[in-house]
Amino acid sequence: MRDIFECVDTIDKQYPQDVYLRFQQFDDIFSCLTQKSKEVFELLSETYEEQLTVHTFEALAAFAIFSGETYEVKCMFIFRLFDFDLSNSLQQPEMVNTLQCVVRAMCKVVGLVIPSISLLEQLAELCFQMMDDDKDECVDFDEFYTWTVHNQELQEFLVKYSGTQTYAYALKRMQALMDDSDLIFTKWSKEQQCTNILPALALKNYLQQYYGQFGQNCLDALFYMIIEYTLRSKNISGEESKAMKDHFAWKIDHKRNMNLLNDLYVKKSEYLDIIKSWNAYSVADVNNISKVSIKELKLLLWLYEEEEPDYFKLNLEMKIIDANQNMTIERDEWVSYLCSEESMLKRQNSTSLMQKVFDHYDNDELGQVSVTFIDALLRDTFKQQMRKLKDIKSIQNINNIILLIKQDFMKQVKKTRQTHLDFQQFHRLLVEAAHNHSEVSKLLNIQD
Repeated sequence: MRDIFECVDTIDKQYPQDVYLRFQQFDDIFSCLTQKSKEVFELLSETYEEQLTVHTFEALAAFAIFSGETYEVKCMFIFRLFDFDLSNSLQQPEMVNTLQCVVRAMCKVVGLVIPSISLLEQLAELCFQMMDDDKDECVDFDEFYTWTVHNQELQEFLVKYSGTQTYAYALKRMQALMDDSDLIFTKWSKEQQCTNILPALALKNYLQQYYGQFGQNCLDALFYMIIEYTLRSKNISGEESKAMKDHFAWKIDHKRNMNLLNDLYVKKSEYLDIIKSWNAYSVADVNNISKVSIKELKLLLWLYEEEEPDYFKLNLEMKIIDANQNMTIERDEWVSYLCSEESMLKRQNSTSLMQKVFDHYDNDELGQVSVTFIDALLRDTFKQQMRKLKDIKSIQNINNIILLIKQDFMKQVKKTRQTHLDFQQFHRLLVEAAHNHSEVSKLLNIQD
């Protein structure tokens, strides 16, 4: 956006009175933004006083909207551009100018029919009334931004034609993809005469059919990630068998030893945990070219980790994930990064660890576990983390804490005559334990 501000500075200094620009003026102002100024000029131009010209504000709006900046930055630029009296608000005439220039510019660039001036005036007046939430006859930036963010048609248009999306709209698209993933897994499991689980090798075939267009390397990495995650889940739950040894032998040479997965089943919850990363990439990759820029990477990480990354994290992750160092993240780079040991461990946060242990004992998949399993639930939750402890005293201390948690819980159960607990109750039990015992908080890294 800095380059666009330089263009504004050039206009203010050299062409302050020119509302319409001839090509020489246009090229002088905007050649710093594009090497195809002639093509862009012709795209935006119209005849004015028998000459081909481009409206100055339409040009600025077009370059801002189709820049690689975030939606928030673009929105602020457009708002400031048409705040002619510098009042930090838009009056109705300014809103008319805003809508006319922005809509006409977008339509010209994407090749849509340009609405008439009178229609745009009517639309601008209507939008102004809807934006002016406090009815003070002006629209401040908060009102302007809030309305545009929540306007479904505008957000759909911007995603489709300019590759711009807000986090809120991206999150909505993400949820739609996750719902689709849930439905398609249920469909696949019914075809295999199963309920919310799938044979691993059947899942591999389904992935090939459903995501085949993304290439074999991506699909192999996705399947590997799902199986690896499933094996880790089983290990957390304490499953030990010859089959488990076969599964881990598969990891040594997973392409040749595919037969070792004959008896492995993938749960829907495990599949959805992993496909979330795939769907997050699909949402961030608005142009569907399997390439994500550093600005889109922010949205990708935000969707995946459900926490907005700061500047330092963003640049660090870019360096780690961008294996070929071309300043973009290809889908196969993203999936390969997620297959790494560090990334796998990152996904095993305290909540997901508790959920997997809980699901293991929820045999009926009713979302409840008998209170008689409380000892097993606690010990399986702590088992993986206790392996990090080096001295016997620390291990004994945790064992004593587990016993205290169990005793306090059973006293409460006796009072309430509770027979089962759900996951929220189990999670709350450990959160309270973390508040009362610093060792628990440190070991499980529990956050309320």
